[in-house]
Amino acid sequence: MKEVMLGEERAFGELPAEIEIDNRPFYLLKDEEGYRLLSRTCPHAGYPVEFEDGELVCPLHGWTFEYHSGRCQNVPSTGLDSYSVTIVEGRLVARLEG
Repeated sequence: MKEVMLGEERAFGELPAEIEIDNRPFYLLKDEEGYRLLSRTCPHAGYPVEFEDGELVCPLHGWTFEYHSGRCQNVPSTGLDSYSVTIVEGRLVARLEG
């Protein structure tokens, strides 16, 4: 597991925030369960996932993804890569696997 410091929690005022880690695009999200890092790349064809009207959407085929988990609502057996984010001394730390 690779831990990545994302920055001070207070620096992320407006969410979702677009973040790049090792040239990979992610969204930093927050809901009632806490922070989460989701891939911005659709698992179907690799197209960029966009945040539109409160939803995560792949404009190529119209797939939508659950905000809190990244699970695909059109094909539930797939989804966006999702990683936990914790707060350590006021800083957000993502735990990436692989």
